[in-house]
Amino acid sequence: MTISLGAVVRDRFGREGIVCSKEAPPSEDWLKEQVGVSDIRHLATETEWWGVMPFGGGYLLCPEPELEWLRSATFEDFLALVDTATVHGRERLAKLFPHFVERLLGERHRPH
Repeated sequence: MTISLGAVVRDRFGREGIVCSKEAPPSEDWLKEQVGVSDIRHLATETEWWGVMPFGGGYLLCPEPELEWLRSATFEDFLALVDTATVHGRERLAKLFPHFVERLLGERHRPH
């Protein structure tokens, strides 16, 4: 499968998360600060860059060749990210997965 919004991926360091945005290539200054910059520089100039929200929190900027597609995000994946996301991160997730938000709200309003 190909990398796309809503995919669960693993980066070159083994961190797993959900692809949340397509990003512009980073600046030269940003690249200089990265571990393995020589590997990143060898990637084609037409490389797609993705914003990934890892399950452990935070946000990553990753070149596509360094991401491994694992699966499409599930409702459980969504919930795992919501637990660690900032307000901005939760807004991003709500826009990416409106159907999961509807399901979550429906489950919370349903009598037990």
